[in-house]
Amino acid sequence: MTYLEQVLKEVLRLIPLVGGGFRQVIQDCEFGGYSIPKGWLIQYQIGKTQQDETLYPEHKNFDPDRFSPENAVDKQKIFGYIPFGGGMRECLGKEFARLEMKIFAAKLLRGYEWELLPEQDLSLVAVPTPNPRDGLKIKLWHLDRGE
Repeated sequence: MTYLEQVLKEVLRLIPLVGGGFRQVIQDCEFGGYSIPKGWLIQYQIGKTQQDETLYPEHKNFDPDRFSPENAVDKQKIFGYIPFGGGMRECLGKEFARLEMKIFAAKLLRGYEWELLPEQDLSLVAVPTPNPRDGLKIKLWHLDRGE
């Protein structure tokens, strides 16, 4: 299950569930050479943060080992890995969602053979949440294990 957790973290890094969120600036500050006054509403983008090459070398590659106990890149920089938001407004259901993803993936991997059906557009549409343009058409075979 440790490696499955790493795979799920990498999937969430590459394809976050939501695009980002909004926060109100609580004190005047400067960012990237720009003055941002108190009271402004700003947007943060989860996908852009988790694709930052300074945080994730070779950020376009799928590499679950980024999240191995030895590497633990999600722990190296505060708010560098935020698939469920961060801080006081982090998603309350994140642990339930992670558990649900693990159970679903384990059941699918253990109980079925499957393959993607050909000739479908798997490019992502991000509204309201990321999903393949043509859906995700697969063929499943139940593995009979005498269970």
